[in-house]
Amino acid sequence: MITIDKIKEGFLSEAIEHGKAIAIGDNKKANKLHKKLHNLYSKAKKQNVVNVFEEFLNEDDENVRFWAATFSLSSSPELAEKSLAKLTELSSITGLSAKTTLHLWKEGKLNLL
Repeated sequence: MITIDKIKEGFLSEAIEHGKAIAIGDNKKANKLHKKLHNLYSKAKKQNVVNVFEEFLNEDDENVRFWAATFSLSSSPELAEKSLAKLTELSSITGLSAKTTLHLWKEGKLNLL
């Protein structure tokens, strides 16, 4: 069983690295990190600690905030939606991802693990 601290450490590191990989167009690395992030989410869900991602909603790194908001949609929809809405104001790929995620969530088409 993975500890909550390891989930947090892995999440922070992999969310930042995922953003960097996306920024330089390294899709192969981004896809691997995407999978690792979802694995961390699955582990948190199995341990009933999905709310652990909420503490990253105010991080400086926009990619960390994006992933934290996405993973918090089911446990804290109001906080997560607010964070995603703020991210939609960005002109980066993260802003576009936040807009798409928020739209799919509101349409009931986003199936979180």
